[in-house]
Amino acid sequence: MKIVAEDSESITLDVSDLPHPLANALRRVIIREVPTMAVEEILVIENSSPMTNEVLAHRISLIPFITDLDNFNVAEECSCQSRLGCEKCVVRFVLRAEATDQPITVYSRDIKPERHDTKVAPFDGNIPIVALAPRQKIELELYVRLGRGRKHAKWQSGIATLYEENSRWLLYVESYGFLPPRRMVLEAARIVKTRIEEIGAGLKELMAREPQSAG
Repeated sequence: MKIVAEDSESITLDVSDLPHPLANALRRVIIREVPTMAVEEILVIENSSPMTNEVLAHRISLIPFITDLDNFNVAEECSCQSRLGCEKCVVRFVLRAEATDQPITVYSRDIKPERHDTKVAPFDGNIPIVALAPRQKIELELYVRLGRGRKHAKWQSGIATLYEENSRWLLYVESYGFLPPRRMVLEAARIVKTRIEEIGAGLKELMAREPQSAG
């Protein structure tokens, strides 16, 4: 693959030398399989805002979080096998806000981690969550985990499009903010390679079990 263009939000690759099914597999894996971090569970301690718990939780769950793939595991693949998770598969945050005598708007920057040594954080701090009138308050605990787009769209890492231009096949990848676009492509390539190796190993095992034909 050759890089045609790249910036902090997107990357365009010339994939003309790749078999078309392999290039399309990369596209699909970027959308469906590359893990990213989002709020999976929310504990509502107090909510006197105009939003119901369900609507408030839905808005928060769609906020992209800067993802740390090197230090965290996908929950179902973590050795802890705990529903509550451990320090290797969950990051806990709190969201507390209260309007006293003036209305306020609660933003994604108001979401604070329990531990301050993590790089996991909302990608953009200026995402509005809810407006509070005087004497209204919210207090929530958020549980951020790695997940995949095939499970829920909130974990979809970005856009990936394969198209032809000037007799070249190009793969355009745009990040939603979870991961840098180059890391998205590299992670997708790693996943595709692993899947191909698994299929190859499975075929070898199957062929080894086949009875030998009579000579």
